[in-house]
Amino acid sequence: MRKSLSFFIPVYNEEGLLIHNTEKLIAFVDTLDVPYEIILCSNGSTDRTIELGYALEQAYPTKVRFFFVKEKGVGKALKHCIIHFKYPYILSLDMDLSADLSFIKEGLGFLNKYDIVLGSKRMGVQYRKIIRKLGSGFYVFIVRLLLGIGYSDYSLGAKIYKKVILERYTGLISDYGTDYVLNIVYHAFKDGYRIIEIPVICFDNRGSRFHLVREGMYRYKKVFELWLKNKKLLLVKSTYPFF
Repeated sequence: MRKSLSFFIPVYNEEGLLIHNTEKLIAFVDTLDVPYEIILCSNGSTDRTIELGYALEQAYPTKVRFFFVKEKGVGKALKHCIIHFKYPYILSLDMDLSADLSFIKEGLGFLNKYDIVLGSKRMGVQYRKIIRKLGSGFYVFIVRLLLGIGYSDYSLGAKIYKKVILERYTGLISDYGTDYVLNIVYHAFKDGYRIIEIPVICFDNRGSRFHLVREGMYRYKKVFELWLKNKKLLLVKSTYPFF
């Protein structure tokens, strides 16, 4: 059975990439013979992103829809778009298409058996700056140590979710943050959803869309908050086993 996809791409000041990479994505997905839509959502852009996003929507009315929220924040963008997704599977990508598009075709093959497909740079091949490899590696180590889940990539791109999962965990998507991937994966794992991680090829040498130090502090803070919340829940359950 063919799977239908809603692509979700949050964009922030992407006037230099928006048209070229959206058209590149369209050309690739057209070869797969699957129903799809591309949802672009600007969050806080101050360049020509909004103008170009609407131009793409007009040029490809059956394939592209464009939305925007005034404030910066990928969490805000995703929350805004959940009710607009037409199809039952949501595939998240970065606007720079740093994950090789082969992930799309490969990921489709797992949707009959799995609820979430995680593309992992660490399992695949990554052409990235060493500081980013080291930073993400330590983050994954901390997640495994504190939360006990063994996945290796919690970045925004190259992830596929059933729409019903995003709807169920909408409350876990913070307004600003990029931590929603970890939140969703952690709770979906605990709730028994089927999750698989597959390798991706990643070409990511451009400057980060985020302030790396600030983003790192934010993500570690969120990991510790999730750990503390889980510890408190386990304590309550051990104290009141019928809770």
